[in-house]
Amino acid sequence: MTVDLDRTRERVENIFGSFSSGWEALLREDPDFATAFATYLDATYHAGTLEPRIRELLLLAHDATITVLDPDGVRLRVRRALDAGATKREVLDVLETLTLITIHSLTTGLPMVPRGDAGHADLPRPAQVVGRYWDDFESHFPGFHAQMAAATPQLFDAYRDLGQTIACSAALEPKWRELAIVVADLSTSHLFRDGAAFHVQTALRYGATPQEVVAAMTLALPCAVRTIEIGLAALDEYNPVEETRVPDTRGSKHTPAISARHRSSRRSPSPATAAPHERNGCDGTY
Repeated sequence: MTVDLDRTRERVENIFGSFSSGWEALLREDPDFATAFATYLDATYHAGTLEPRIRELLLLAHDATITVLDPDGVRLRVRRALDAGATKREVLDVLETLTLITIHSLTTGLPMVPRGDAGHADLPRPAQVVGRYWDDFESHFPGFHAQMAAATPQLFDAYRDLGQTIACSAALEPKWRELAIVVADLSTSHLFRDGAAFHVQTALRYGATPQEVVAAMTLALPCAVRTIEIGLAALDEYNPVEETRVPDTRGSKHTPAISARHRSSRRSPSPATAAPHERNGCDGTY
């Protein structure tokens, strides 16, 4: 692989706004991987033709969702979304919409609870959840609202009031709000398949194209950078214990005492740490 350090830096800075100490360490330790990884991240960031404002708002949805909560990412995406032309109201739309993600605890958990003699299908659907949107919801989560209203009526009323408040004050197009939830649902720390399927279906009904849906999904991938930034920064900060000096019993001079750890580091590289050309099976497969 041809290593272009300037291009690698440019790609990383374009996505994340800066070139962190972790990336600096990675370039020194493994420039081939740094180049390949930056190219991969660039492809996830530019998959599709989302306008910059929307891309940053969807990345904000990923970093701010309850299963991720990346403070550095949230600050970065809020700033870049506003710089790209998003309004504060649109940023609020994303953040407020994400507060409903925690309802997934109930959409997953309530069906596990015994319902007594009457099955949930026999309970009437509450009047607050009637219409095309809720018909589609019902097809993915049959009987959920009826069971929630019966089991926790006060919570159900508060939940529906919250949802209506968010919808009524929103400035962001409905399809983008739906795709914000898709990105949050598909974060690798959540992977809520049923929810993502419902919101993909709804986003398409609101006018999103399949290409826009796929472009939104790929924005759950750039967070892989956190592994490198955190891990390589820690590796770069590591300072081995200084060699201690002990008396040389053979004379007045002192010689360094080398610990077992330091001795082992001087051995021939193992297959796992050897250079790429020294390893077996380096055929490009993972």
